[in-house]
Amino acid sequence: MSFTTKSIAASALLLLMSIGVLSFRSTLREEQDREWVAHTHMVIEELQQILIDVTQAETGQRGYVLTGDEKYLNPFESGVKSIHQDVETFRELTSDNPRQQEAAQQLEFLIEARLAGLRERLEIRRRDGLEAAAKAAATGNNGEALMDEIRERISEMRLTEERLLNVRLAGAAASSRRMRTIIVLGNAVAILILLVAGFVIHRETLRRNLAERNLKHTNERLERRTLDLSETNNELESFSYSVAHDLRAPLRQIAGYSNVMVRDHSAHLDSEERRHLEKIEDGAQKMGRLVDDLLSLSKVGRQELALQETPLDPMLRRVIEELAPEYSGRQVDWQVGELFSAECDPALMKQVFVNLLSNAVKYTRKKERAVIQVGHRRENGQRVIFVRDNGAGFDMEYAGKLFGVFQRLHKARDFEGTGVGLAIVQRIVRKHGGRIWAEAKLDEGATFFFTVGSSESKTKARIAINP
Repeated sequence: MSFTTKSIAASALLLLMSIGVLSFRSTLREEQDREWVAHTHMVIEELQQILIDVTQAETGQRGYVLTGDEKYLNPFESGVKSIHQDVETFRELTSDNPRQQEAAQQLEFLIEARLAGLRERLEIRRRDGLEAAAKAAATGNNGEALMDEIRERISEMRLTEERLLNVRLAGAAASSRRMRTIIVLGNAVAILILLVAGFVIHRETLRRNLAERNLKHTNERLERRTLDLSETNNELESFSYSVAHDLRAPLRQIAGYSNVMVRDHSAHLDSEERRHLEKIEDGAQKMGRLVDDLLSLSKVGRQELALQETPLDPMLRRVIEELAPEYSGRQVDWQVGELFSAECDPALMKQVFVNLLSNAVKYTRKKERAVIQVGHRRENGQRVIFVRDNGAGFDMEYAGKLFGVFQRLHKARDFEGTGVGLAIVQRIVRKHGGRIWAEAKLDEGATFFFTVGSSESKTKARIAINP
């Protein structure tokens, strides 16, 4: 890519980043505007509440003056108490507005004057009776004037808040319009820049030397192949089921017919022909085992865990008994320690032990006396189960390939297998929220360690594989 192309691409990237920053700032601004709108509504509600409180106090005073009943003093006192609280709340809400603070001070003065008049008439009624209170109410005409002034003052303060709200809404709308314009224009310019970059790249491609065309076509084929392999890998589980249903029957037929040919027509076949048929049968059987292992790996990924508290000791003993035919006639020293009970899926956990112990039996085959140890230990507060053998081991340089599908660290002629078993073990351990790793030395044996944590349905913890 030339310097010009890189510059164009960098310009497009910077422009898109700038648009992203502006969009983020616009989002923050809109959030602030929403907060200011909510704040303004709260201020207006407080003003309305103050007027309601004054009216409540006035109503309670009138009820007591007319009836002399002490029960009317409760709404009066409640209204007076609420007035002071609501005025203080209003002051806090408008602490950043000097004009509203000054208006609040004037409003408070008017309210105190009105409350003083109400208290005075209450005292007259309490001391001199209804007639004196009625006379005082008839001769005093400043109460209604004060209430009118209080209402007018509250109305002016509400109008101030509504003006502020309109200004903020108008500013937010203008800002939103500007931002939309910037984003649309910016995206258009970015697309244009990218089109120019594409044109430049195309022109540079056309100028390449004709001698590179074959290499280019080869690279394109490789890229397509890589993409196909990636898609195949992503759909491995679906593929495994298709293989199970579509290939197992033909493979059995190939193996079966090859066996029939060898068994029923061996007299008509020479040694080379029989060898070919035997290879066909053997290949079909190996392919069948591989298909079965792939299906098992896929099923592990799809299977839901059936968790229950499970003692591991009896499970381990059953696995060793079931593996007895694999080491029949050999000297195998089983050194099995006590394990524990774990919350796990019993069927899947048994498969972990089957695969690990079967590997231990297989890779100790060339030892005169095989030693296989199973136990557990504490490590960083976790119980770690280990399976150790004195078999072929492996070079730790290649440990990263150990749990990969189809990865084998030994030659097939030395130790049979499909290279899927440890991948199945790793997937099961991961589903249980654990981790698995191995330590080994070539020709000195290997030790596999794994933990059983909370299942994947109960934790979002990150599962690490020790290299």
